[in-house]
Amino acid sequence: MSRDITMRESHRLRIRRTRRTIHAMTAVALLISAAVGTEAMAASPGDTQPPSTAVQEKGMKPGLAFHDPADADTGAKQNVTITLGAGQTAFQVGGKKVSGDSYSGTFTAPTIRAQPGSTVTIKLVNHLPVATNLHFHGLHVSPTGQSDDPFLCVAPGATTTYKLAIPADHPQGTFWYHSHAMGTSCTSPGSYDMSGMTDPMPGDVEDQIFAGLSGALIVGDDRTLLPRDLRNITTHTLVLKDAQIDATGHIPQNTGGNSIDSNAPTVRLVNSQLRPVLTMKPNETQLWRLVNAGADIFYQLQLDGYSFTVIGEDGTPVAQTTTPSILLLPPGKRYDVLVTANCTPGTTTLRTTAYSNGPQGDQYPDTALATLKVAGSPAKRLPTVTGPMPTAPADLATEPIAQQRNLQLSENSDGTVFYINGKQFSAGSSIFDTPAKLGTVEQWTITNTAGEDHPFHLHTTAFQVVSVNGDPKRYTHRQDTVVVPHETNGVPGRVVIRIAFADYPGPWMFHCHIAAHEDNGMMSFINVVP
Repeated sequence: MSRDITMRESHRLRIRRTRRTIHAMTAVALLISAAVGTEAMAASPGDTQPPSTAVQEKGMKPGLAFHDPADADTGAKQNVTITLGAGQTAFQVGGKKVSGDSYSGTFTAPTIRAQPGSTVTIKLVNHLPVATNLHFHGLHVSPTGQSDDPFLCVAPGATTTYKLAIPADHPQGTFWYHSHAMGTSCTSPGSYDMSGMTDPMPGDVEDQIFAGLSGALIVGDDRTLLPRDLRNITTHTLVLKDAQIDATGHIPQNTGGNSIDSNAPTVRLVNSQLRPVLTMKPNETQLWRLVNAGADIFYQLQLDGYSFTVIGEDGTPVAQTTTPSILLLPPGKRYDVLVTANCTPGTTTLRTTAYSNGPQGDQYPDTALATLKVAGSPAKRLPTVTGPMPTAPADLATEPIAQQRNLQLSENSDGTVFYINGKQFSAGSSIFDTPAKLGTVEQWTITNTAGEDHPFHLHTTAFQVVSVNGDPKRYTHRQDTVVVPHETNGVPGRVVIRIAFADYPGPWMFHCHIAAHEDNGMMSFINVVP
């Protein structure tokens, strides 16, 4: 058996633990903890489960002043050139030294800033012992060539250069970038070795994002779309990532017999900080750019006593602003929101509330993420933003539908193998026999027969959600990631979307953005032709 095939078979086995195994381990752990103490047991070396969250947080410094991620470049130049070196390193997580993967020596990668109409050149140097690459999540750029091509592969010790031609009319908003490595082996000059591939192609997206290879990417400045009085307000980027830290101070990966368990105790972080304090003046309005840049887990954000004014979703200005008190961010999701401080001093908490993504999925506890402190001299209260944002995409409701397609998301009973239309990802073939044509609009019905939610993500463009579980949705925005609800009482969850195929022939990829699921089969692509 060849080394590549052996690695693929090994990868299939090193998936996160099945729920059955976790429940059995939990029962044993409870018995042991009663005898020896939970903290001592959790921190013992050799455990495949990470210690408790409290143990992982020991040595961290909560409550420090909030800071934004560093910028990869000032963004002042029209054409930006950046070098990212992906490698194993130690970095600070909440002030504690932790080992993982990084582009710049930090757990939260530097923010890339680009301008519409510019070219962004990114030199990726791979210092990792395995192959890697980059995906520019949400960008409307070419999916082929040295652009946003997930099939590009950078071998260990190799370098490749991405050139992103940002269209002049590209939406202004918040995007992100991360590894999209679809295997550990590639051949020169930078393509995956497809020879002898069997389904599914091995993936390491979860490993590499989980260990630290992700960061924010901002196109333009959507403050310019706001009323004049708000165009110079303070902005903050909040990159949400979790870190599981084992007894040796490492972020675990799917190696050495261990596996990543997204339902295990973890530390929720904002810009690599533990519960930082963000300060605003009374009455002050700020723009917060919220990014779930983690591998697997959901955030359900609530700022106690406040609401968010959503001006952008998934990097696209909205066609109708909304003011929710809770925002659900599955992996890959972004929101651009306005927050206006109360008129009197005080503090409140930004938290991710208790959340379940299905009876067979993960169960997340209520967790504080940051403190908002309102203090100082009051600021002038600025006007409320309502209605559509300039440059919001048009409603697709009246567009002719060139083709309708059906996608079914499913998994095996153990939650270890994942499918789209009964097939696992194959690099050589799409699940669709017919391609999509540029200049047309299609309607896709996505059903979910699993007992857990699956966040569906489409590369290259944002889409419009028409309905969820039969409930029609009034058009307010486009998005590139949507949660397809789990099956309930034998009835599959269902989401209907419309996609405008404008620009860029080539393979447009789509997948569940729980990285463990795409790694293990729930991914495909559609060929787009002129």
